[in-house]
Amino acid sequence: MTMENINGANDRLKELTLQVREKALALASGYENNGMNANEALQKGIAEA
Repeated sequence: MTMENINGANDRLKELTLQVREKALALASGYENNGMNANEALQKGIAEA
């Protein structure tokens, strides 16, 4: 999972602490690997972190 700007998700990532950001990206990567599109995966990862 890259930190590219997908519908403002990158801006949201910048607002998170490093620890939470890493967790969000790890969650998003797992969702993306399971077939979810990158935008939805990143949004869900941020929400759950």
